Amino acid sequence: MDYKYKTNKEKDMKKGLITFISLFFITCCAYAESKIPIKILRIVDGDTIEAQINRNKFCVRLVGIDCYETCRIHRAYRQAYENNLSIDEVIKKGNESKHFLQKLYEQNKNNKVYLDFHGIDRYGRALGIIYFNKLNVNEMLENEGGCMVYEYKS
Repeated sequence: MDYKYKTNKEKDMKKGLITFISLFFITCCAYAESKIPIKILRIVDGDTIEAQINRNKFCVRLVGIDCYETCRIHRAYRQAYENNLSIDEVIKKGNESKHFLQKLYEQNKNNKVYLDFHGIDRYGRALGIIYFNKLNVNEMLENEGGCMVYEYKS
């Protein structure tokens, strides 16, 4: 039962992503600017959010930054090794970045949220820069939220 739920959720996310991509290309043809209004549904971690356009849900990976992981997955252990940290320090830093993004979102909840779309990654997530009005969220996370500069490999 639980497996079926995850499968349906994955299908819904893929459907949403396909719709999102279609809307993106329609929007690009109609307007020169690529900023698309979105609604943030959930902060997944410091560099990933779940968003919505109309009724279509999709994940967005914030481009240009990399935050520490918030749970004990393989990537967290690799971050610990590469940065000479304990796994607990990695998780703590990851949660700090996530809370920074949550706080930033709460402070700007009444502002419009835009996605500057940059493509799709190998996991099917949208890549982009998030703006609260004109505030570049990716830059804020890099400068004050404990995230590192990262060039994403798709």
